[in-house]
Amino acid sequence: MSQHSQFPVVTHFGIRNGDKPFVSVIMPVRNEGERLSSAIHSIVEGCSSRFPLQIVIVNDCSSDGCCSNLEGLRGGANNNVELTVIELPRWSGIPYARNVGATKARAEILFITDANVHFPKNWDLPIRDRFEPNSALCATIADSGSSFLACGGMLHLPSMAFSWLGSPAIFGGRIPLAPCTGTVLSRELFCKVGGYDTAMPLYGAAEPEFSVRLWLSGAEIKCLPELTLMHRFRPASERQPFLDAIRLTQVHNYLRFGMLYLDHANATRVVNYYAATAPSVIDGALQRVLSGDVWHRRDVLSRNLPLRFESFLKRFGFLDLKGSFRFG
Repeated sequence: MSQHSQFPVVTHFGIRNGDKPFVSVIMPVRNEGERLSSAIHSIVEGCSSRFPLQIVIVNDCSSDGCCSNLEGLRGGANNNVELTVIELPRWSGIPYARNVGATKARAEILFITDANVHFPKNWDLPIRDRFEPNSALCATIADSGSSFLACGGMLHLPSMAFSWLGSPAIFGGRIPLAPCTGTVLSRELFCKVGGYDTAMPLYGAAEPEFSVRLWLSGAEIKCLPELTLMHRFRPASERQPFLDAIRLTQVHNYLRFGMLYLDHANATRVVNYYAATAPSVIDGALQRVLSGDVWHRRDVLSRNLPLRFESFLKRFGFLDLKGSFRFG
C-alpha cells in the first residue's frame, strides 16, 4: 500500500476542440469486470444533451482487464465525451485514486462515484439547478437489488462509522455525511479541503472524515433527492468475507478518524469499543495508527480548519443537554 504511487500513465480519448467539460465524473476502479462498462454507458447515455463531459477512470492496478478497450464506450463522435484513463503502477487505495482523478479533472464540477452504479436519464439537470460553489451535493442512493433508499449518512459513535440516513427531511435537507457513490462538489472546494485522507485506504472512514472536514471548513452538504443512483451493494455472501479480510485496515481507519478529532477521553472510548468488538486486530491497528502521522495531521487540522469538531456534533445532535458526546 502506498500513499505516493509514482508515474501514473494517463490516456485521453475524444478531446473535442479543447472544450471545457461541464462536469468531470471521477471513478476509481479495481477489478470491476463488466460493471465498469455498464456504468460508463449509463453516464454517457443519461446526459440530457451532448454537452462537454469528462469521465476520469483511475485504474488502481486491476488484474481483470476491466479497463481495456474503453475508448468505444464514449459513444459516437458527436457525444462530446472525453474519457481519461489513469493507470496507477501499483495498488494505492481508493482515497489516493480519487485524489489523483481530481488532479486530472478539467471541469469546475466534480462528480465522485464508483463503478457499481447506474446513472438515470437526465442526471445532470438537478446538478445544474442546485449546484453552489461552497456546497457539496449528495445523490440519493438506491439498491439495485432491493427497495433500500438512502440520502447520505450519519456518523455513528463510538465506532466512527457511516450509517445510512433514510430521509433528507431530518436535518432540513442538510446531510452529515456524503456517500462516495454520489458526491458532487466544485474542484476548488475539493482542493481547498485537501481531498481524501490517503492514510485511510480501502473501505470505511475516508468518506465520513472527508465530509466532516467539509463541514468544518464552512461548507455544507445538501441532499439532492431529484438525482437517484442505482447502486449494486455486495450481497451478504460476499460482504462478510470482504469485511473479514479488511478488518485490520478498517479498524485502523476508524481509530485514526477518532484520534484526529476527539479529545483524549472520547478517543479512548473509540479504542475501547474496538478492543471489545475486534479483539483480534485492535493491537495491530492501534500500533499502525500511532506509528503514522496521526498527531501531526491532527495538529494541521486544528490549525487550519475554521470550525471545531464540536460544531459538527452540535449541528447534528451528537451532544446531550450537558454538552457531552452522545455515544451508543
